[in-house]
Amino acid sequence: MLHGIIVPVVLPMTRDDTIDSRSLECHLRHLVDAGVHGLWINGTTGEFHALDPEERAAAVRVAAEVADGRVPVVAHVGDAATRLAVRHARAAVAAGADQVAVIAPYFAEFTREELRDHYRRIAEAVGFPILHYHMPRLTKISLTADCVLDLAKEGVVAGIKDSDGDMVWFRQLVRRAADLGLDLRCFTGGSSVSDLSFLVGASGVTSSLGNLAPRHLVAMYGAAQTGDWARVTRMQNQLEDVADAMRRARRTPTLSSIVSTYKYVLTALGHLQAEHAAEPLAPLDEEERQRLASTVVPMVRALETAVPAKERGQ
Repeated sequence: MLHGIIVPVVLPMTRDDTIDSRSLECHLRHLVDAGVHGLWINGTTGEFHALDPEERAAAVRVAAEVADGRVPVVAHVGDAATRLAVRHARAAVAAGADQVAVIAPYFAEFTREELRDHYRRIAEAVGFPILHYHMPRLTKISLTADCVLDLAKEGVVAGIKDSDGDMVWFRQLVRRAADLGLDLRCFTGGSSVSDLSFLVGASGVTSSLGNLAPRHLVAMYGAAQTGDWARVTRMQNQLEDVADAMRRARRTPTLSSIVSTYKYVLTALGHLQAEHAAEPLAPLDEEERQRLASTVVPMVRALETAVPAKERGQ
């Protein structure tokens, strides 16, 4: 049963755009030791779009070996066509994934019924209900709340990661699923709405900031579980300070460029060997690095060391 802090893992790469397996293993061990409740592999921050099928499966395999049954591994397997997504899904399960997530097929435009069939075929191929990765800004069309609920009733969809950031839409989905008696695992992907997600009854969050401050987010989830909303709000505000500092450090803080930012900070913290991201994403310039080194890096260190020892790990 997926719950809690599921980290969309940043994927370390070598300078020839291949997976740095040694750094990935190191980063994953740090996350698991910090007490996260799951690992999300080949997501947006994992640069799945830059990987070939074998590399996608390889990233899942490393994660499954590190997790070793202690936490679930979720593999995103979306692609532009059903046949390709099915191939990724089967390869991910064979590599050790416990669950697969699927973004709507992109580039071309499809009807809602075609999208439903897309998810049905993938669930049938792996033999269990799957997760819907909801990110409409990266696809021409996505499943509506009605579609998600209908597929959940069919046993096709077990949960959703909503990276759209529309909390009204998300809250209504959570509420309607509960009213229907559906155990739909609902997660948000926006790091700035983690506190709101807990408040409206989300199963957890898939915050990319979990790569930098996993202990902080695990403690924040624990505070939400006990109803300590004042602490949840305070901890969310601290994460907002980190996110704001990350944006201010970059000349062009786009969705893609945030990957380079994460990689630099993780390298500075000693979790990755190098900050390289897949081309054509440009590397940070020296001024951007200096800004991150003087602001974000010490902020993250302070957040992680501030978590009481009794709240570290699982």
